[in-house]
Amino acid sequence: MIARATVSTLRRLAAIAALTSTAASAQNAAPPVQSIEIYGSSVFDSAEVRAELGPDILRYVELGWQAGFNGTVPENAAELESRMHAIDAKVRAALESRAPLAYFEIGVTLDFGPPQHVDVTIDVVETVDEARRMPFRAAPTQELDDPGGLLALWAEYGEKMYQLALAGAPMRVDEKNCPVLHCIAPFDLPELAPYLPRLDDGARRYEEELYAVAADSADASERATALFVLAHTNDAQRLAPVLGRGIYDPNGGVRNNAMRVLMFLAQRGADVDFPIRDLIAALDFPSSADRNKAAYTVAALAGEAEYRDIIRAEAVPAALRLLELEKANNHEPAYQILTQVSGETFGDRDYAAWGRWATRGQR
Repeated sequence: MIARATVSTLRRLAAIAALTSTAASAQNAAPPVQSIEIYGSSVFDSAEVRAELGPDILRYVELGWQAGFNGTVPENAAELESRMHAIDAKVRAALESRAPLAYFEIGVTLDFGPPQHVDVTIDVVETVDEARRMPFRAAPTQELDDPGGLLALWAEYGEKMYQLALAGAPMRVDEKNCPVLHCIAPFDLPELAPYLPRLDDGARRYEEELYAVAADSADASERATALFVLAHTNDAQRLAPVLGRGIYDPNGGVRNNAMRVLMFLAQRGADVDFPIRDLIAALDFPSSADRNKAAYTVAALAGEAEYRDIIRAEAVPAALRLLELEKANNHEPAYQILTQVSGETFGDRDYAAWGRWATRGQR
C-alpha cells in the first residue's frame, strides 16, 4: 500500500495513522496538487469544483503546508489557520447554495511518493442522505484516566514516527516488521524499537482499562488511540467486535483506526468474524478516510468464499462510485473488489465496461 497521510482542517491524527511506506523529506513549498474532486454531491461534479473553486483549494493546501503539515509549526500558525478557515467557509457556502449539507470536509492527502504529491477530496453529505450515510451512534460521555500513561506514550511514539517519515525514513509495514496485530510504522527502526516492549507490556497489563477507554471515553482521540494500543494484546478474537462497533463511532478518527486495524486483520487472514455488511456500508461513509479503509478491507475479503457472494451482491454500486475517483487509495481497492468478485479484467478506468457488467449481474 502506498504511503499517505491525511490532514483535514489542520488535524494530523489521520496523517500519523495513514503512513505505511517510504516518506520523502520535508520541504518549504507544498507538493504539487495532483487531483481535486468531490464525493457525495448530487449538484456539483469534480469538473465544476475545479473550475469554480480550484484556486481557493490550491491556496488552502499551501496555507496548510505552511501552518504545520510540513513538520514545523511557524509563529504565524494562528493567522494561517484563520485564513484556511475562511477558505473552508467560502467553499462550504458555495456548495450549500445548491443543496443543504449535513457534513462537509476538505480532505488533503499527502502522498509521500516519491515523488510527493497532494490529492484533495471535498467530502459532503447532503441533508437528504444523512440518515443513510451517517448512521452513527451517540458519543460516549465518561471521563476516564489514561491507563498507565499508554495513550501519552502512543502520542510520543506517533510524533516520533511522523518526524522520521518526513525525514525520509522507510515506513513500509508488513508481517516481517509488525509483530503485533497492527502497526503504523516498523518497529525495527532504532528510534522506534524501544516503544514495542513498552506498548506490548502496557497493553497486556491495562487491557481491561483500555477496552473501557475505547468504548466509553468522552475524548475521541483517547478512544481512537486505545484501539491502536489494544492491537498490542494480539487478541484478535476479543478485539474484532470492538473494532466492528468502532465503524459507527461519531468521530472520524475512531472510525479510521477501527477500520485500519480491521484492514490489517483481513490482509493477514485473521480467523475472526468480520462485520462485512458494516464494512460495505462504510464504503459510502462521509470521509475519504472511512471509505479507503473499508475498501481495502472488503478487497482483502472479496476472495474468500465466506464473504465473496455478499460483497458481490451488496458492494458493487459503491465500488463503482469509488472506481471513478482519482484518489488512488479509494480507486485502487475499488478496482480490486470488482476484479475479485467478477473474474473480469476490464481496465481500471473502463467505467462503461464495468457498468455493463454490473447491469448484467443485476438482471
